Amino acid sequence: MQLLTKSEVDYSIFFRELSHVPENISALKKSFYSKTSQQLDEQWQSWLKSWYNLVIKGGNLADISAKMKQINPKYAWREWLIVPAYQQAMLGDYTLVRELQKVLSAPYHEQSQRVEDKYYRLKPEAFFNVGGVSHYSCSS
Repeated sequence: MQLLTKSEVDYSIFFRELSHVPENISALKKSFYSKTSQQLDEQWQSWLKSWYNLVIKGGNLADISAKMKQINPKYAWREWLIVPAYQQAMLGDYTLVRELQKVLSAPYHEQSQRVEDKYYRLKPEAFFNVGGVSHYSCSS
């Protein structure tokens, strides 16, 4: 948890990337909001090595990865994605609502590269600390 906090990670992306059971921290950096120091990278690599060694004791890596992907969605409801959709819908354009509905109807599946580029990414900096857009609560 300390490493996750120090690295300012997007938890959804982090755990989905971890589902690939990587051996190197570089595979997880897609989920980091900030650049990490060499010291922090070394701490991550040490943790990852320990975790990986525990995972390989659990059986077949492909099976473990598949099971992890069944509980760590690739696509998640994110307010900063949803707000533009309902703003367009208020103007009578439901295109983005329909697109999001299709993507979020299969959150655990790999989808097209276009969908991945658009919806499987870190929150843009412009949306940090924006009330009602930055994040949602568990009651949402």
